[in-house]
Amino acid sequence: MTAAAIRTVPVHLDVPEQHRARVLWVLETLLAPCGARVALERDPARAADCALVYANHPMPGLPTVPASSRATELFARDAPLPPDEFAPFDTPVGPLPGAFAMPSEGFVVPFDPLASAFVLLACWDEHTSTAHDMYDRLPYAAGVFAENSALDIGAPPVDGYLQLLRALMNERLVELGAPPLDEPGWDDGADAGHFAVALTHDIDNLWRWTPRGVATALHRSARAARYRRWPMLRRELRDLRLWLTRHLPRRTDPYWTFPGLLAGEDDRGVSSTFFVIASHAHPLDGAQPRTYAKRIALALALLRSAKREIGLHGNDRDRSGLSDLVADRNDLETRSGAAVDGVRYHYLRCRYHDTLPLLDKAGFTYDSSIAFAEHEGLRCGFSYPFHPYDLRRERPLDIVELPLALMDGTLAEPHHRNLDADAARAASLAVLERLRASGGGAALLWHNVRFDAASADGYDQLYWELVDWIDAHGGVALPATELVRRWRERCGEPAAANAAGSPSAPAAMTDAAPADTGPAPGAGL
Repeated sequence: MTAAAIRTVPVHLDVPEQHRARVLWVLETLLAPCGARVALERDPARAADCALVYANHPMPGLPTVPASSRATELFARDAPLPPDEFAPFDTPVGPLPGAFAMPSEGFVVPFDPLASAFVLLACWDEHTSTAHDMYDRLPYAAGVFAENSALDIGAPPVDGYLQLLRALMNERLVELGAPPLDEPGWDDGADAGHFAVALTHDIDNLWRWTPRGVATALHRSARAARYRRWPMLRRELRDLRLWLTRHLPRRTDPYWTFPGLLAGEDDRGVSSTFFVIASHAHPLDGAQPRTYAKRIALALALLRSAKREIGLHGNDRDRSGLSDLVADRNDLETRSGAAVDGVRYHYLRCRYHDTLPLLDKAGFTYDSSIAFAEHEGLRCGFSYPFHPYDLRRERPLDIVELPLALMDGTLAEPHHRNLDADAARAASLAVLERLRASGGGAALLWHNVRFDAASADGYDQLYWELVDWIDAHGGVALPATELVRRWRERCGEPAAANAAGSPSAPAAMTDAAPADTGPAPGAGL
């Protein structure tokens, strides 16, 4: 679908003026996968011409979605969502988890789906929680999915709200003699799939067997023996043996996997994005900064020759100041010889409400950092790219958030899921199957260090199996920037709408009537 095919859908909102921007953002986000936008109808007398009404009281004869005054009050206080606020409900599209229950008399659903979506899409748990881990991230255990038994991060609830609103609107549109909304999906280009996956690789390390790397392996081996962690000890000893018998004589390294990785993707006719650290200024930026600086030029030359996209793998200082962020991007652009449009932060150290506005101001096209490292699935409960919301300025950001749905480290690392390749395959396919069912677009992350067959424990072959599965099931695998470009086209947005240092909200919402002269009555987000 192209920009010319974008349609507008009339909606009446009976909510306070100060909350209207949030409601419109949620509606725009949910309608975008259907190739539609909101035409806001402010006049209650013309609500009968609308496809949907959102109010805290039912409007007779009109499909009214409940606007919870309890949600409005909670958001106004910046209060945390109570644990287990989400509960299961029966809806016209089947069972859905929802928050802010409302009496069902006169309403089309018994909860507030727009406020429920706002909680998830705006990462309200991170906004209101003081919990953080050693990487300054909200831990999965303190997030909304862990605190609400009705939610499942593997079953994106906001996708369900999209289907619910589409069903309600389509029923009303038919009554009004208007065509229904499109089925959510990707786009209808000749080379497009029904769903899209951005293939991405984070380059955290380039060479394992430096003197420091050998010392670290010996230390871990001794520690594993001391605490009787026999699987870890066997793995460390195996790797040391491979270094002595294979890599040392050949001057190779299990982390330098670029030739095979690039060749494998080329053989399948796919391309990918590599996120590169521009500078090391903090211990969390990487344990071997000199080795990284020494070898990254050759890696960039290989990637440039292979026509791969380069993104910024944000370091610690890239989280806190615009000047450092822009300097790192400019430096990486100079060294890679290409534009750097996107970001993923090292260790996913990205704060939704602090870091994303900074990236937006710097003029980045997209970010792909918002995820839980501890569990696969969609952090915001939504399987499509979207514009995050800036709570300080009460507007959507222009930057696109490309959901990170699946990461090898989440599946493999002992301190996360600790899955062997067979269990990781099942978990990965469950995520991709949900993406296929929704027709969405999200990112898959496989680090360059997982492609050495002797030490990858099957995770190298698993990547290729997933890429082949995407192709076999009607998906398209592509670099992150290309996925975002196609998505913006799908939504009728300019291909490069963000200008460095001068962000602007997406030109998405239209008005069917003059502006209000005062606050609207009622309640809502």
